[in-house]
Amino acid sequence: EKPLFVQNIGALPASGTAVAANRLASRGALPALTGTTRGSDSGLIMGEVYNNGYPTQYGNILRLTGAGDGEILIGWSGTNGAPAPAYIRSHRDTADAEWSEWAMLYTTLNPPPDSHPVGAAIAWPSDVLPDGGYAFMYGQSFDKSAYPLLAIAYPSGVIPDMRGWTIKGKPISGRAVLSQEMDGNKSHSHTAR
Repeated sequence: EKPLFVQNIGALPASGTAVAANRLASRGALPALTGTTRGSDSGLIMGEVYNNGYPTQYGNILRLTGAGDGEILIGWSGTNGAPAPAYIRSHRDTADAEWSEWAMLYTTLNPPPDSHPVGAAIAWPSDVLPDGGYAFMYGQSFDKSAYPLLAIAYPSGVIPDMRGWTIKGKPISGRAVLSQEMDGNKSHSHTAR
């Protein structure tokens, strides 16, 4: 029976467009597409990353091609059991469109880099600190060996007491960083008219 034979070998019927498969075979090392170059085949393609123009040296690439294109890159860490980087990018459905930059996907095992340098005073609008190693600046001392990066910012081993202070940039006047700025309004009086 021809329809059953076609179904069993996984081939496409002459009038069909869908593909049914239980696995996607690799097409081997695929060079990274650049500029306005698009994938030549429509559908889902899997390939390998081996030092061939991707943001990580090794991994697997899934290329989804339809009216527009998208790629998902799952890197290999190079260390047994270690997390690996993952990236995505896209290409619009116009002939003159270029590929977007690769965007890294972040996970609990591959978190984004902290956007604040260790020791930076951050204006925070709550009495509850965010997770991740933040502290209120109450003038407390800390263990410099346990917090070596914080010790670089505060070599005395004491976090400044910022209560009642305003966070400001370093002035040109030569006043030292973390020095106290006194009140600029001198005492004066007015008479009523």
